[in-house]
Amino acid sequence: MKRLLFFSLLALAACKEDVANLPAPIDITEEALGYYCQMALVEHDGPKGQAHLDGMPAPIFFSQVRDVIAYLHMPEQSHAVKVAYVQDMTQADWTTPGDWIRAEEALYVAGSDAVGGMGAAEFVPFSDPTAAEAFARDHGGRVLAFADIRAKDVLGAKTPEAEAAFATDDINARLKALGQ
Repeated sequence: MKRLLFFSLLALAACKEDVANLPAPIDITEEALGYYCQMALVEHDGPKGQAHLDGMPAPIFFSQVRDVIAYLHMPEQSHAVKVAYVQDMTQADWTTPGDWIRAEEALYVAGSDAVGGMGAAEFVPFSDPTAAEAFARDHGGRVLAFADIRAKDVLGAKTPEAEAAFATDDINARLKALGQ
């Protein structure tokens, strides 16, 4: 029994150490550009995202949360992702998004009437389940945990052919499906 308790505490300490070693979120500055659009983030309303990559000195930023989630689902990344952050909308408004929270810890309202910084449907992140449910009631959509968001939810598989392509590791099939 003592041995089990010891190993449980050791595992918990290792988890805390891993979290402590993660890069902290970086505030958005006037110079921060969206990874995909290369446009200034301060010019776009709504919550943003950032991903810290292994071996890179600064994070890459995303003009909307949907984009960072899509990036995390793409197998074609050049670097391992250490941590990703999104802006918490629990006590924020669309013009002044909230503090950064870890992407995998947020709850997301998907399918609402909210439009992100690049004009696409947004995945609105919340740290508080009650706030997420209230947003979904007021704006439509459903609340999802990060782990429940599938690649096709953010990468846009719409046709049966595209659905089949996203089920495979064949990049050529996925690229062909994206063009449909």
